[in-house]
Amino acid sequence: MTIPTKSERAVDVLTIDAQGLQKLLENGEVTSFGLIDQYLAQIEKHDGRLHAMIQITPKDLLKAAARSLDQERAAGKVRGPLHGIPIIIKDNIATHPALGLPTSVGSLALLSSKPRRSAKIIDQILAAGLIILGKANLAEFANARGSDMPNGWSAVGGQTQSAYVRGGIDPEDSHDGHSNPSGSSTGSAVGVSAGYAPFSIGTETDGSLTIPSGRAALYTIKPTIGLVSSSGIVPISSKFDSAGPMTKSSYDLAALLDVITGRDPSISYTKDLTGSWSDISLAVLNPEIWKFPETYVKPADEAEAQMAREIRQAYETIKSLAKKFVNDVDLVTDDKLNLDGENSEWKIILADERREINAYLQDLEESEVRSLAEVIDYNIKHADKELPPHHSRQDTLVSSQELDLSSEDYDRHLAHLRKVARDEGIEKVLGTYDVDVILGPTDCSLTSMATAGGFPLCSMPLGYLDYNGRPFGVSAIAGRNQEALLVKVMSAWEATFPSRRPPPELIESS
Repeated sequence: MTIPTKSERAVDVLTIDAQGLQKLLENGEVTSFGLIDQYLAQIEKHDGRLHAMIQITPKDLLKAAARSLDQERAAGKVRGPLHGIPIIIKDNIATHPALGLPTSVGSLALLSSKPRRSAKIIDQILAAGLIILGKANLAEFANARGSDMPNGWSAVGGQTQSAYVRGGIDPEDSHDGHSNPSGSSTGSAVGVSAGYAPFSIGTETDGSLTIPSGRAALYTIKPTIGLVSSSGIVPISSKFDSAGPMTKSSYDLAALLDVITGRDPSISYTKDLTGSWSDISLAVLNPEIWKFPETYVKPADEAEAQMAREIRQAYETIKSLAKKFVNDVDLVTDDKLNLDGENSEWKIILADERREINAYLQDLEESEVRSLAEVIDYNIKHADKELPPHHSRQDTLVSSQELDLSSEDYDRHLAHLRKVARDEGIEKVLGTYDVDVILGPTDCSLTSMATAGGFPLCSMPLGYLDYNGRPFGVSAIAGRNQEALLVKVMSAWEATFPSRRPPPELIESS
């Protein structure tokens, strides 16, 4: 429990969500000004070990923002349900220098860069009365720099550690093994689980919201591509990228999703928080089949057996509550995303990355680098910091820079992705079995089906590995623009299963 400011109530930052904070603010038990101190104290206490943050907003700016929002509240002006609530933002989302925060993508080459403007979702967040506490660490360049290295590391922020995993990252583990917090929205997930803020914003190209959230016992959603503005977000591929909320509850997720999608309050996603499965038809994937390969997650028989068992138990619980339940449906696997021996998703990512990063860099007001080629050169010249032995590769950047893909081949790969993920994949299962959603393990290639088809995908917390304490979850995918349905699924999930648990080691040290 952190120390309250003066006579204000101390809040349990590990468990309280934004909805709970708002009630305390409304009742005058806390102020936004006082909450800032409580959350900063938590960051100071734990981030020397967890490395979830890259930068904290200067305290004078934080206090000024909080004081102004408290004054608005006192005058009867409350901007909405998130007025005066602290939030952390992934450091690939541009913030204007006036906000006191860099936008580095974890790269030293961009640490001194200055965007001309904030990302649109930053403007939306500030307009809703939220207070940006700081920028979260991430897998450098949103995991599109180099291959097969421990996830969640950046040259600027260091190696993010899970708040749950006993002993931290095993140096012998695979790059996304059971000891790894996963990425690229690593700090955004770990920070919320560690009580740095009640929620955060991350981004996903393929798995970067859902998998870190699953490993931090959080709720998240990758919205339908294009629903959330990507303006000002350092890109990988506009065909696949989306920002999304990472939260402790379905209500917080719905309220924050309202903000970043610009949804009219009259049709708020919070209206979909029914807490019931009674009008939801669903199909589920076999957890023994739908799991990451050994090259991705180093096998641990005890861990895999527990996840499969508890996911099966969750299915059985839902089966008796849902409108319709179809077990172990046959969904096309991600190997079918290959065309002529090459992964079409990867080809599109590599083709888009160079073009879109170049456009972002060229639009900056100030920057040491203005192209992907210059980033690559910078890393070579500063190899001691950017390419250390444990993160020595930038082969993804180099492959993007060197790729020569014709517009015809680009279109052919994109058409293949859409056909497999939509016509032969998700939409086929939804139609064949007459269901609304498909559920499967969060740690599986369902993320690639969402990416390839542009579908919304959410993740929900389920259990904690006896093996090392790591959380794991279940994901749900629905048809395009069906975010309201997935919010309903998350609220039903939350009403059905035990409440998420905060990290035991952080409770003990409070």
